[in-house]
Amino acid sequence: MSSISTNLKIPHSALRNVGNKVYLATAGLLLITTALSTSSANAASLTIPTTTVNGTDVFSGPSFTVTSNFLGTDTISLNVSGTVEIANGNYRSNAAGIATQAGFVQPGAFLTGPQNRNFGALLLGNSTLGFFNLFASSVANGLGSPTPPTNLSLNSVSLASIFGTGLNNGTVLQFRVNDTNNADNSGAFTVSGSINSAATAVPEPFTIIGTLIGGTATVQMRKKLKSDKA
Repeated sequence: MSSISTNLKIPHSALRNVGNKVYLATAGLLLITTALSTSSANAASLTIPTTTVNGTDVFSGPSFTVTSNFLGTDTISLNVSGTVEIANGNYRSNAAGIATQAGFVQPGAFLTGPQNRNFGALLLGNSTLGFFNLFASSVANGLGSPTPPTNLSLNSVSLASIFGTGLNNGTVLQFRVNDTNNADNSGAFTVSGSINSAATAVPEPFTIIGTLIGGTATVQMRKKLKSDKA
């Protein structure tokens, strides 16, 4: 719970005439300030268990079920390690589909495969949403490097940036490797992570009471000040 404190200053002339009513008004104003306090609702979180995605998981693969409703602004975090080998090892790639050793291409390069995505890239999706790259062909993921990394991470990336939307409770998502054939594939990725929603600020139950008491006390203080001046 977060709260806001206020240093309240009342003129001495008001204190001289109002007496104990000042304290009531002060308490009321403090209660109004307390009305700004909020508490965080429990945020939904889904753990993606440690999963092995084999190089042969081209047409189907391991899956998990979404157990809450998530917005497009909610996030996914993933850690992926390992490589897969395509075409009898002639194309070994990390999860971004970037070659990690010389073969059909040199390390740091890539070959474009089905749906204009890199061969060997790790995909996530389903037949309704489609399947999507999780890692971009970027310098951070080894593009142009003679020694591309084999451990890649997504850190709190929005769901919309991957799927174009949020995810509904009950949605089944499947990991796959991008290729047109799995007969000559090998290797594997190890995946783990989570999907998380942002906490929503909600008013504390006493907020309305505090506001009412604060407003009443303030009105009483003003009436008293007016009568005393008269």
